[in-house]
Amino acid sequence: MRTTRTPHLCLNCNEALTGTELYYSVNRLGHPLCPSCQQELKSKLEHTSRETVKLYFLLKQKGIAVELEKDDHYTTADISIVSAKVNIEVSQPQTNYNRCEALADLKRTYYSFEKGYYTLRIPNALVAYDQDDAVSFIEEFLQVSCQPQSYYHC
Repeated sequence: MRTTRTPHLCLNCNEALTGTELYYSVNRLGHPLCPSCQQELKSKLEHTSRETVKLYFLLKQKGIAVELEKDDHYTTADISIVSAKVNIEVSQPQTNYNRCEALADLKRTYYSFEKGYYTLRIPNALVAYDQDDAVSFIEEFLQVSCQPQSYYHC
């Protein structure tokens, strides 16, 4: 009996990957990505925390239309769900202890709020150690937001 192998898919766009593409991508970037997504995400992956990247791909796998390192010319959100007007910041431990970081976070939250965006702050420890609960909470939050279901791909 012949078994069919399930192809490896790009985590970002679900395109099938060749063995060479998979090997290169996982060894160089830490994630299975097709060549075009490697180009698109390479610089973002190199300057983004592991927890942020992990949460980004978990939300993508749930079918939520997320953007990594969304820049609006004033601030950059770790993860943005534009259709629901939600930004997600994966907070690093020093944010709780550093006065300047805390004030900068508050200002970013204010400027995003002025544009109609709500900012969720997710501790990186929650993503690292309890990712399922973090993703479930974000999904719940999006379901009760003012634009229900608009964050899913059509």
